[in-house]
Amino acid sequence: MQRYVEQLIEDIHIARSKVRPPLDVWDDVDTNDDGEIEDMAFVEKYIYGTSKPIEQITRIKYEQLPPDDKLSAEQKAMLAKELLELLLHYNFVPDFPETFPLNRRYSFLRKIWTDKHVELSFGQTHIEFCDYDESECPFVGYCATCEEVKAQFKYDEEIERKAREEGRLIDDDDDDDDDDVLSF
Repeated sequence: MQRYVEQLIEDIHIARSKVRPPLDVWDDVDTNDDGEIEDMAFVEKYIYGTSKPIEQITRIKYEQLPPDDKLSAEQKAMLAKELLELLLHYNFVPDFPETFPLNRRYSFLRKIWTDKHVELSFGQTHIEFCDYDESECPFVGYCATCEEVKAQFKYDEEIERKAREEGRLIDDDDDDDDDDVLSF
């Protein structure tokens, strides 16, 4: 299997050397301006983009990625590192907790390989693995995002409660829907 992994890594390096020319929509964009890149990436993704499987975008077929049980932890780590670099080359950013082990990332990457996304010339498409349901956390022991979100909600609720008590916030929960219509 080691020879196969080495060959696959060579194929990944070749795939990483391919560059798709940007769409014409990028002709007058200042690629040094993060704001313009973000705006145009949105345009490219949602107006001009066609979703394709990651395997088609990267030219590395799902079938080329060995099942987890055929690989050692070291081989999984090597492949995960290479696949992450390949995805980044194509402007995809899989969102993992910083401390999540490289070898454990491989199975997540393999699972998304047939998912459809829009290939971007610039900017980034983040790929989420978490649905922010603490009971279904895929990164137990490595991620504190759900706890941080809960703490933020609690903080926001407390600030809102204090503002209501001090009369700085009007409770509009009891308003009729008719109030949303402007009349002159």
